[in-house]
Amino acid sequence: MQAPDDAAVWSGGLPSLDQIAEEAGADICIYAGDLPNYLQQCHPNVDTLHILDYDHPDQQQQLLDIPHICQHQPQQVQQLAGLQAAQTVTKCSFNTAFLNNTLNRCRSLKTAAEVACLLEASKGSAEAHKAIWRACKPGMKEYHLEAAFGHAAGQHGLRHLGYPCIVGAGRNAAVLHYERNSATVGPNDLVLVDAGAEYCCYTADITRTFPANGTFTPQHRDIYDLVLSLQEHALNLIKPGATWSDIQHSTRQLLLDHLQQLGLVQGSMETLAELQVDKIFMPHGLGHFLGLDVHDVSDVGPVPQQLQEGQCITVEPGVYFMPLLLDRALSDPKKVCTCLPLFCSTCIMYG
Repeated sequence: MQAPDDAAVWSGGLPSLDQIAEEAGADICIYAGDLPNYLQQCHPNVDTLHILDYDHPDQQQQLLDIPHICQHQPQQVQQLAGLQAAQTVTKCSFNTAFLNNTLNRCRSLKTAAEVACLLEASKGSAEAHKAIWRACKPGMKEYHLEAAFGHAAGQHGLRHLGYPCIVGAGRNAAVLHYERNSATVGPNDLVLVDAGAEYCCYTADITRTFPANGTFTPQHRDIYDLVLSLQEHALNLIKPGATWSDIQHSTRQLLLDHLQQLGLVQGSMETLAELQVDKIFMPHGLGHFLGLDVHDVSDVGPVPQQLQEGQCITVEPGVYFMPLLLDRALSDPKKVCTCLPLFCSTCIMYG
């Protein structure tokens, strides 16, 4: 939609259409209101217009109102736009499937330029995480650390966050999508921070855990080293042609082995794997696509079946002590013999 001339008074000079096209890498950029003339002059015989499946019906309504475009659309398109079937003669039809599927496929494979954007976002976000470590002191609020991340990211030119910061101290660290960020950081807490900033709309996704007082206890260090070993193990398996399910399975097997060594679970590896005891401590997947969205889209789902060059996947194992999942396991006749109640209940305070 074209902005009125007076917009410059409030927002400053606006980019021209040519400038917008150049920045977006598009062949041409036009205002929505000019689309009818553009189609009539440049594509008078077009019979199909490929558009995105808009989230907001009024956006599609805007296109359907264009005289050149037939309003006698498939039923699902009419319902989306809130229209009744028109009795006009079909001249041009919409296709919402092709463009969505094509863009999803393109977004699953990153160009060198896109990878460079992700690296820039990750570098700035990594520095912002370090700023949190330096700023953290027992007695602070979680939102103080959230603010420290945003400030440090902005200092590196990353003015937008890719998703809401997760800053969980103590037991809050075991809430996967914790966003309250309102609790007080205790002196013996582990603090989990899941935060990433954007560079040119491409977002980082970094999760780190550290001791609030600057020093790991031996028990904290054991769990930290366990998670780090899982990540290093998975990263060593990442290569084009590798199967994601194999990487995840191997990493979960290693998790069970480490949990057994630490005395948190007992039993044979076969029994532990069959009962999916690993999911008590790591209830989420190993990773996901990353790009313009923190959980980026693709044409194959949240993770690939087989890794290809150009795919950007997070590798983020974790170990959590969630009261709900531990209570369920300890009340399950089959799983209760695999989890050691005393050790697990002691670890709940870690998050």
